[in-house]
Amino acid sequence: MPRRWTWIVSSLAVIAGPVGAQQPIALQVPSPEVVEEARQLWNAPSTLRATGPYTVQASRVVTGDLGVRDGALTVSGHVTGRILAVNADVHLTSGARVDGDILVLGGSVTGRDSATILGQVRAYSARLDYLSEGDRLVRRPDDDESSWWKRRERWRQRAWSDLRLVSARTYNRVEGLPLLLGPTFGRDLGWGRLSLDAHGVWRTAQGFTWNSDNVGHSIKAEVQVGTSHGVRVGGQQSDLVEPVESWHLSDEEVGLATVLLHRDFRDYYNEHGGRVYASLFRGTVFDLTVSYADQRWGDRRTRDPWTIFRNTQQWRANPFMDEGTFHVLSSELRYDTRNDDGNPREGWYILADYEYGTGAISRYAPAAFGTRSETRDGETAYDRLLVDVRRYNRPSPSTQLNMRLVAGGWLSGDDLPMQRRFSVGGPGTMAGYDFRRTVGSPDVWQCATPAMQDASYPIGTPAHCERFAMAQVEYRGLVNIDPFGVLDEERGRRRAGWGRGTQWVLFADVGRGWLVGESDGGLSYGKHSIPGLGTFRTDVGVGLVLDNIGVYAAKSLSDRRSPINVFVRLRPRF
Repeated sequence: MPRRWTWIVSSLAVIAGPVGAQQPIALQVPSPEVVEEARQLWNAPSTLRATGPYTVQASRVVTGDLGVRDGALTVSGHVTGRILAVNADVHLTSGARVDGDILVLGGSVTGRDSATILGQVRAYSARLDYLSEGDRLVRRPDDDESSWWKRRERWRQRAWSDLRLVSARTYNRVEGLPLLLGPTFGRDLGWGRLSLDAHGVWRTAQGFTWNSDNVGHSIKAEVQVGTSHGVRVGGQQSDLVEPVESWHLSDEEVGLATVLLHRDFRDYYNEHGGRVYASLFRGTVFDLTVSYADQRWGDRRTRDPWTIFRNTQQWRANPFMDEGTFHVLSSELRYDTRNDDGNPREGWYILADYEYGTGAISRYAPAAFGTRSETRDGETAYDRLLVDVRRYNRPSPSTQLNMRLVAGGWLSGDDLPMQRRFSVGGPGTMAGYDFRRTVGSPDVWQCATPAMQDASYPIGTPAHCERFAMAQVEYRGLVNIDPFGVLDEERGRRRAGWGRGTQWVLFADVGRGWLVGESDGGLSYGKHSIPGLGTFRTDVGVGLVLDNIGVYAAKSLSDRRSPINVFVRLRPRF
């Protein structure tokens, strides 16, 4: 690839998505500290070392630590210590038990949901280049402890302070590229970790104009007690622009669509206030977080940030949002046994997010007629729930059958604020239907069908649904070609995370949204009822995934007049 295009692609990646430690990143390349940890564990006299393939039978108990390299490890029995796999996959069968941690360098872990693992699981897909002397692993010459980089990285692992310039979230039509600038401090304390971030936010949509709309801040402190499991306690004071529905598409995909195609698949509002939280966690598999926030929610207007294509076109207006003060108590439960969160092949992902909010709305946003009621003094109290359940299966080594059920909505109290409503349709949900579709009655995508003659939609076609439900299923299989693998050297390709191969995909989606109220058999249903299955909309589609990039085509089955939608995803659909 010519240097010029390499620079352009790299720049777009920075513009489109968050950089640094703002969002979780899938484990790919292990740090020098992790490599050294693996070397010491492998070379320990008490470690049982073997070259794969290696199997621990169901009737066998391995006392102490087990290390396997250059071949698959299958565990059906009991390992009382830790497991280290170097350039090897680890497969845990039903009934397997591991009392310690599992560390994989150059492979993956499968079967976690059917086994008992008492420690932490870490898997890095990049292969490890190592030297060996007999059955021992030794450092390469450039890994010398005396190197300045090694000493610097080891110091940073225990205590660090950086001045960071990173993206706050993603390129969008109300901020342009939001930049975070400020110091980050932290220290590992043996029993846990302490971290502090203090960042100013500069929103670039209006160039270098300095005013209250273009600046914000984020100050966050957190104390973590425990390493593989424990408690996190923290607080945050911020003035940030937040998305209304962040679960449709990833930040990177939204940012690239905005900067490339002049199309923003989210709506936004301003959130200014403080938040405190406490979280229980166990490795990367489980966490339960409870938080309380005292915030002022405000409206954000559409700006005109620069885009590569269609730069002269008008943006879809950012819808008006409710303004006022809110006190929000929320709890989030996450359970994740996927072997790889960026490209899962098997495991469970379960997310349950409950929110109870009270407050006073000082200005109600315009809404479609009949979709909400307003109180005279603006006082409001509501609660809502969002549940996302996914299951990833491998019927055979070369195929996948993945399923997802996601639903959410109002539970009790007053009508939901506009910031907490739902919608379906578009490449992130039901791809056979256009994003912010306004055709058809009833409008089961945004729940905003005008109920009066000559009534119109609010600008931007905001989400109005108080409840929604959607199910997705997809079947994947391998294609025996690897177009990217022939362009890169094997070693560089693996380190970069490419080389996952090419897959064909068949998929189907079914879902809709609705309002809660007096049942009319179309858009509104009682609080204890759901629409009939015959009212749900469906679509089907096919796709071709080249490593991380998928090209899909989807067609509505409920509205046969709708055209075929073609779209690109940078990660699996779910």
